[in-house]
Amino acid sequence: LVGVGIGLSYSAPIICCFDHFKQNKGIVTGVITTGTGAGPFLAGLVATTFVNRENYPVDSLTGLYDPTTSPVVGRVPDMFRLLGVMYAVIGFVGASLLMQSDAGEPKVESLMTMENGEHASLTNGNGSGINVYDDAMFEETPNSIQTSKVSAIKGRGHQRYGSKVKFTTTFELTTPQMIRDSLCWLVIVTAICTGVSGFFVAATYKNFGQTAIADDHFITVVGCFGCLCSGVSRMLWGWSADKIGHFETLELTAYLSPIVMVIYTLTVQSKLAFGLCVCSLYGLWGASYCLTPAIAAFLFGDKHLGTNYGFIFFVYGVMCTIIIDSAGFTGWDFSQLNYIFIAIGFVGAGLCTHIRYLTSKVKDEELLKHHRATSSVSSMF
Repeated sequence: LVGVGIGLSYSAPIICCFDHFKQNKGIVTGVITTGTGAGPFLAGLVATTFVNRENYPVDSLTGLYDPTTSPVVGRVPDMFRLLGVMYAVIGFVGASLLMQSDAGEPKVESLMTMENGEHASLTNGNGSGINVYDDAMFEETPNSIQTSKVSAIKGRGHQRYGSKVKFTTTFELTTPQMIRDSLCWLVIVTAICTGVSGFFVAATYKNFGQTAIADDHFITVVGCFGCLCSGVSRMLWGWSADKIGHFETLELTAYLSPIVMVIYTLTVQSKLAFGLCVCSLYGLWGASYCLTPAIAAFLFGDKHLGTNYGFIFFVYGVMCTIIIDSAGFTGWDFSQLNYIFIAIGFVGAGLCTHIRYLTSKVKDEELLKHHRATSSVSSMF
């Protein structure tokens, strides 16, 4: 149920806004996902104030509240009921604001006017007026399209990327076509390796902090501000993606995240360092949520973005959950587990570098996006 809710809360608004805003998908996604990142800021404060208003500490031996004597445990069911009602109201209001674009796909008649005098049409050399854009669109194209892996014959199969050789253009792929392409799985593995450490910190920061800091309210407030940083930072990462590139921004955050996590592990005794590291890790984690939808749209096309990104996010969420749950069965302490996820983070950063290498020959990304948004023959690319 949680997975279904997360999938709907991310996919539906993003797809809806991509329909309204054809360009600058980075900042568009950043603004949308800011809400999903900042929402837990309010929810965390409400939940903690309701369930542990007296700031009771956990048991020093077990790290938990006694289920038989602690009033905190007794308030948990009512806390979930309160949050359920609050989420339902907020979700209904948000869903009612979504609307489909009235513009639809623009119909391109011509980019050239066919008037006399000042606005005379272009000529083809013999004095006759021509519509340059329409002629270009109806030119015969070669029967084969060279891709990074093979020369894909039109009408047979689909264009393929591969995951080892650079490619120079992007394609519109259906979800089955995308799944059969190794680039899809490279993107998924990269998303998992760069995002799972954020999942782990979000799930364990409170328990890890309580190993050295005996102040439940402080740790909760740190987590709430971490969620706020995650939300606000997504606008920053979206803006950065539109300026320097989606792949470059994702690579930058992928390398910073494990470095900050090392500091987080070594300085847990300091409240200041712990708070700054948790907020920083949440902020860096937000980049994955902000950039992955735009990257999926660019690599695999806008037409099937809903199912394409839905599949990527589904595999990402399932695998992150399995990895984190499996870590809990190892019996290792939090510091040891932190180093495992630090190593995974560096692997993800290396994969980001590889994806940036594969896409480094793609020229004029904005032109390709504009062509998809305005042309009915995007399959030519």
